[in-house]
Amino acid sequence: MKSPVYLINKRYNGLRKSEKRVAEFVQKHMDKVVLLSIQGLADKCGTSDATVLRFCRSLGYRTFSDFKTALVPELLRSGQSVSLDMTRKKDPSNIKEIFLHNLNLQTDSTVKNIDFETIKIIAQQLIKANRIIVIGMGGSAGIAHILSDALVGLGIYATYLHDRSIIQNIIPTLTTSDVVIGVSHSGETDEVVSGVKIAHEYGSITIALTNFSPSPLADSSQYVLLTSIPDNLMGSYSCQSRILQLALLELVLIALKIEITGNVSKSNEKYKFEDVAVLADLSL
Repeated sequence: MKSPVYLINKRYNGLRKSEKRVAEFVQKHMDKVVLLSIQGLADKCGTSDATVLRFCRSLGYRTFSDFKTALVPELLRSGQSVSLDMTRKKDPSNIKEIFLHNLNLQTDSTVKNIDFETIKIIAQQLIKANRIIVIGMGGSAGIAHILSDALVGLGIYATYLHDRSIIQNIIPTLTTSDVVIGVSHSGETDEVVSGVKIAHEYGSITIALTNFSPSPLADSSQYVLLTSIPDNLMGSYSCQSRILQLALLELVLIALKIEITGNVSKSNEKYKFEDVAVLADLSL
């Protein structure tokens, strides 16, 4: 389907006068429209809910929600910032809409920007590993725990470390057959960065799960899993960062499941992240 802006321009002359007001507001304020309810947009344009819905349907969208969803890629292409800081809102009436908008946007950006070939290589390294150590401090320790538990559930030996002294004692025992995964939203957590650096010096495979590259953690790792959380959210204190970290790790687990069960031919047949049909058939 064509972009909503293209459709508005093409069908503008055929719209009713009240619908044209909606079209003009959308063209000027796309970033605001994606956060408005149908009633909110109607109020902004001095018209009714029915007119807004009729406008959407004249463009080929069944609902106002479908129309707003189509606007997000348009905003990204235009280079506009569409992620809003909820912590500065005085009026909580549309907090849920803003949260859902931000979550959908950042999940889409995170998943689309990851190279699935990197995910596949990481999965292969995890399968071959003698030991897998996942390091995380504070909130990242929870992610480290979840990942290690999921790996054990797949029959792969893994453990997580979240204590400075234990990290200092365990990491020097690693070898080239081991894998270390460092989890840090900022990419600057001293204990995580230090552990990954030392593991790299001992020849272990190192993987970073972070939001920033370049960063000390990303720069010290052979492979990087990168989330896409903007600075104007709550950083590492936001559960959204954890949600996106888990989303990337879910992709790793899917790739592991593919490798383990042999659902993909072991010839040189390639599988891609975009092959949703294959991924959807796999249940973890």
